[in-house]
Amino acid sequence: MLADSHITRLMAATGNEAEFISVYHPSQLRNKCRSPLVDMWANENLVDVFVLPYNKYNAPGYCLTDTCPDRIIQDIVLIQGKTAKDRAKAKEARLMTLNQSFARSSTSDSCIAIITDASVPLLSTGYQAVAAWHTWHTDHYFENFRSGGLAISNDAETNAIGGALSALSDVFNSINDIEEIHIYSDSTYALHHMLDPSIHSTQLYVLESLGVLFPWMEENANHRIFLHHVPDCEDYVFEPHHLATSTKIEAGGAPSWTIAFSTKQITDFVMSDWANQFWLSQYVGQHFMYPRWSVNRQDHAKAKRMAPSHLKGETWLKDVGHSSSLTAQMVRGLTSHAPIGHYRKRFKVGNQDESCPHCEGGPSETF
Repeated sequence: MLADSHITRLMAATGNEAEFISVYHPSQLRNKCRSPLVDMWANENLVDVFVLPYNKYNAPGYCLTDTCPDRIIQDIVLIQGKTAKDRAKAKEARLMTLNQSFARSSTSDSCIAIITDASVPLLSTGYQAVAAWHTWHTDHYFENFRSGGLAISNDAETNAIGGALSALSDVFNSINDIEEIHIYSDSTYALHHMLDPSIHSTQLYVLESLGVLFPWMEENANHRIFLHHVPDCEDYVFEPHHLATSTKIEAGGAPSWTIAFSTKQITDFVMSDWANQFWLSQYVGQHFMYPRWSVNRQDHAKAKRMAPSHLKGETWLKDVGHSSSLTAQMVRGLTSHAPIGHYRKRFKVGNQDESCPHCEGGPSETF
């Protein structure tokens, strides 16, 4: 969580939070509009991280990515390969390239190298997230960390970048003589969003970063930012920092909540409640056919029931694709609503004989 002074500076143009909200979204307008911003204010009691609907870094055509896109170099190379051996070779080659880049950027008088990392303990541990960073310049090395509140990994990783950049003012009198800033992170989300000043869960950390980078980029047309993605590895330079993982900050009674963390908590609660109700016949009906899944089809009868999910057509819709007829057949099978003898007798429609009329003396038509 940022210090109050950071939020105070960000809100200086509008005075205080209440005035800020009323100016940009009065209550009568909020009742008529729907947008990410309106949804944010409607649930403002769920989070502690302030957001700005308008800021000077987000003006159309004035964003850093718009004014100097050629001076923001994204070195993001994902490890790919058909086999594990191919992926191992690709990772080795990638780390060799990163080590060469780091060796140059960490020892040059005109460069600053920053490696960031974050630790997000389980909520049950009672600890909050930690955002940590290491900074190199010539022969000088600095490290620091700060608390990240209750957050998801994307929040904490972006928090680490914002903290590292804002901490440069504590180390250097001025960075105008620095020509290149190299940032190394294992989070593609943080690297993609660290310059995005729009409304999202990590906006406050982005504004903190832009407060350092924007004037620095405007100062000299030769200033450049390099964003390097580091794959998960055990390299002695880029291995996950012990500073982040070994630092323990208790959550306490009232830790800060990020927007993404609050959303995840709500989603987890809804999914847990859905899963609990899913096993009740009062919810799914007396004749619901619970699907089972097993890697080995021979063990299908012993497999556990599939739990419900809302992601990407889970749990079953993903298997029927875009076929309407197959979807209809699946629903009939799961709910026992197919036009068979058992269904006709149950709902007293048509011929209520459970046996198949074409199979004299055969078994009842059931699933």
